[in-house]
Parts: sequence; C-alpha cells; structure tokens
Amino acid sequence: MDSSRDTEISWATSPPALLREHHLADATRQEGPPPDDVGESELGEEGAFRGGLLFTPPQPKPDVAIVYFHGGGFLAGSPRTHRSVAAWLAHFAGMPVLSARYRLTPEHPFPAQRDDAVAACARASSLFSHGGDFRFFLSGDSAGACVSLWGLLGLPAELRAGVAGLALFYGGFGLTESASIARAGTPDNGLDAEALRSMYGRLLDGRNHLRIDEISPLGKAAAIREPTYILAAAEDAVLDDSLALHRKLEQNGSPTHFISVPGMDHGFLKQAGKLAEATDSIRDAASWMKEQLATAPRP
Repeated sequence: MDSSRDTEISWATSPPALLREHHLADATRQEGPPPDDVGESELGEEGAFRGGLLFTPPQPKPDVAIVYFHGGGFLAGSPRTHRSVAAWLAHFAGMPVLSARYRLTPEHPFPAQRDDAVAACARASSLFSHGGDFRFFLSGDSAGACVSLWGLLGLPAELRAGVAGLALFYGGFGLTESASIARAGTPDNGLDAEALRSMYGRLLDGRNHLRIDEISPLGKAAAIREPTYILAAAEDAVLDDSLALHRKLEQNGSPTHFISVPGMDHGFLKQAGKLAEATDSIRDAASWMKEQLATAPRP
C-alpha cells in the first residue's frame, strides 16, 4: 500500500513491475535521513531466510532484537524502501533491527509471506541469542504488519515463547469495506475498495481456494496473546483495520495499546528524521518496547 498520488498508476490493474518501480520512487521521495549512530549492513539469504538489512545501534542490548517487515501491498517494497523506519527504530529502542525480505505477490501467493516471516524470526534468534533468554519483537507497517501477525501465528512454541510484543504500524488486516476506506480510499492512493480487493486477490491468487477472511488476523485475534502496540494514522483509509484489531484484542483480554496520530496519512513513518510526527511516533513505539522488556517476565 502506498499513500502517494499518481493518476497514471492503478494499484488495482497496473502491472507488478510498474507498481514496484512506482513504490520505490515514492519511498525515495519520502525518505528521511537515518540517524548517524546506527550501522546498516546487508544480510544474505541463508536456508529459508530470504535476507534483509540489519540496523545496529551503538551498544545494543544483549539477547534482544526487533524483526521488521516492510509494507507495499504484499506486491512491492523491500527493506531498502523502509530503511529510515527501521534505522530510527533501532536508534530509539537500542536494539538491533532485522528488516527482513519476504516473497512478493503475485509470483508468490500466501502462505509464502508467513513462512518467510517465521524463517526471519529463526534467523534473528541465531544472530542475537548469546546464551541468555532471547527476547524479540515483531513489527511492521501496512502489509508488513499483517505479515508480522502471520509470522507470530506460525512460530513454533519454543520460538514464540520469546516474543516480547508486537508493534504494528497502520496495518491492513483484510478489510475491503469500512467507513475509513469509503472516506479516504481513492484510486490514486491505492487504498480504495477496488484496489484492496485486487491486493488481497493477488495474495490468494485464486489457486488455493481461500478467502481473505479465512487468513485475516482479524479472524484469529483470539490466538494473539502477546502485548500489542497499534499505531494508526488518523487520515488513513485503513484506519478501521487497526481499530478492528485493537477492539478484538480488547474483547479477548489481550494487552493492547492503540494510538492514532492526528493529521497523518498512510506511510508517514517513512519520513522519520525529517517529519516530527514520524520521528516522535517511532520514538514512542520504541519506548513502549523498552517498557515491555522491563516489566514482562522472561520466558
């Protein structure tokens, strides 16, 4: 998903290659400068792990990490298009951030994204567990927030026991019709009902006979027990996705914290480092993560 305005691009019908090129150009325009004290390095593929970028702050906390998944409507994006978000998250949290690649649609329909998220968590464990009790956070924005939840639900029990929490930024969790979509979704921003139906259609690809409601995290909220931080943008077409998840978690008695940033639209965190609302929002999410580590019992 993408918040840019370009009438020559249709997120419902344009070819994947064109959408990926457009998404990269838009991310480059929005991108703020990374913090000076965070190192960035490339991680290659290893086994089922698809590779990614590693962001390392000075003197990172031992035996902890953040595994991050980028947005892009499941079709576009990469750790490169979201490097500012991940770098500032590492800076404020004081934890290494593994921004992981995952396979994209339509070439790779679900459950490829879930399987790649699980592999990324396993790679993080091998990288950052140094003999202590390894704790990690799952995080992501837009489609990546959904990938985070699929990864959580697919983790083996011993790895899931180390999940300290979830930080989900303006996620799309399966809704194609809602008040916020009707109000703010347009063909130009790629968040109207038609574009969202196309996005989820590419994800399912018609070959596995699934419906989006059957795999949506909104239908599996009862299985999400980990502390969850949900950040929404008040002007975002998929605002109601975040609200719906928050309310379902509340109903199930799961610890959840919801915040909606006034005046902001989908994708605004890419401007961290130059837009105060974006930088402050990542700082606040990182502060929540540190609080979870300080108060939650070790596995």
